[in-house]
Amino acid sequence: MARRRRGAGPLWALGLCFARVAGQLVEPSTAPPKPKPPPLTKETVVFWDMRLWHVVGIFSLFVLSIIITLCCIFNCRVPRTRKEIEARYLQRKVAKMYTDKLETVPPLNELTEIPGEDKKKKKKKDSVDTVAIKVEEDEKNEAKKKKGEK
Repeated sequence: MARRRRGAGPLWALGLCFARVAGQLVEPSTAPPKPKPPPLTKETVVFWDMRLWHVVGIFSLFVLSIIITLCCIFNCRVPRTRKEIEARYLQRKVAKMYTDKLETVPPLNELTEIPGEDKKKKKKKDSVDTVAIKVEEDEKNEAKKKKGEK
């Protein structure tokens, strides 16, 4: 017959479990509870003896200076008035017409005057104002055509 060990019963196993759990428990301390941190306000010191509003202000100035620098480098200004928008539109249209006319100019050797030819063949050059007026007239004609089609 097998000899029974001393304390080798179900109660002994339960006691062993309680002993292990009890070893993991933290003993209550007699120290007072830790105080809660103060709430975050604009006067809270963040770092280097600077308040929160100092840090936010410096950061926003830094971001604003980067934006201004980029806008100055890339010239991305938004037009403010309708007149300015229309003036830029006309300017682009006139520039396009100018480049189109410039492509039709004959080579330099054809432009030189040959003695004995009539000088009456010279054409009157268009000024920028007349080109702008022509652009506006073209736009009006296109608008009339669109209205007539509808």
